[in-house]
Amino acid sequence: MRQLNYHLDLKHLQKIKQDIVPVLFTEHQFGLIEKKLKKKSLTPSEKNEFSRTVSRKMKAVYAIMDHQGRDIYIYGKQKIIPSRLTLAKKYLQMFARKFKNKHVLISGSFLHSKIFDDIDIFIFSKYEKEDYKQGKFHINYLTKDAYHSLFFASMQKLCLSNQQIEEQLITEKVDLDTFLSLYQELGNDLERNFLGVEKTLRVFLLQAAYIMMKPLPDSAELRQEVKGILNTKKPLELIKKIVVGTALLGGKDKNTLHSIKELLGSYHEIMREYPQHTAYYKEMMEPLNEVMALAD
Repeated sequence: MRQLNYHLDLKHLQKIKQDIVPVLFTEHQFGLIEKKLKKKSLTPSEKNEFSRTVSRKMKAVYAIMDHQGRDIYIYGKQKIIPSRLTLAKKYLQMFARKFKNKHVLISGSFLHSKIFDDIDIFIFSKYEKEDYKQGKFHINYLTKDAYHSLFFASMQKLCLSNQQIEEQLITEKVDLDTFLSLYQELGNDLERNFLGVEKTLRVFLLQAAYIMMKPLPDSAELRQEVKGILNTKKPLELIKKIVVGTALLGGKDKNTLHSIKELLGSYHEIMREYPQHTAYYKEMMEPLNEVMALAD
């Protein structure tokens, strides 16, 4: 007898019995399913009937209902570790069944790095929900607005998805003001050895590439850039060079210079208020002064 390998819940099956008996199964056939799920022994004739009739019907129904969960679209396959690809397909199918009619996506270092913290599962939902951990999986909820973000544009380059991903217009606000704000945040994070500095640096690098109209890095490239910067003795020096290049290549219009002048002015005010941190603020001002000098 063919092995029954369905994810069926007996209580749910009994609850919907009136919808499937006798339309799909006879009363007797439904009884055989109950016995099978309760792991009760079947007589030789019952085994024969189950194998020839019931099992075939159930496999047909399962194939129809599970079709969506079996659709897999792979992006950046050449960078995915083959053994991880096999597992990722399995996990994607599992979560696609769990979150029916939802766009489910697997991305992150699990796909391309020997060392990883957890497996990132992204669920696109109509409403915002709290992320949570489920064993080795990190379940992240995203609203459909995320489709138009730099984060998604980068993530979709290296991922597995249960839906085909179309190119999306980026509508997220990204300009020199948001970029310079991230620069200040990065300086503070590095000064305090803040654990979340990697996340801030990832966003900083994505914005830099976007402003300079360069191709956005995928998650593997982004991870390599972040590690490369943070593993140097003076990561802020590399970050300052990126600030200069981004500001100059991203435009030298009046708005750009105005934003930098405002930021320089705010640093001067802070130094007057906190003179003990003058050396740090002067260092943060270095790339801004360089941009102003080169832009003249």
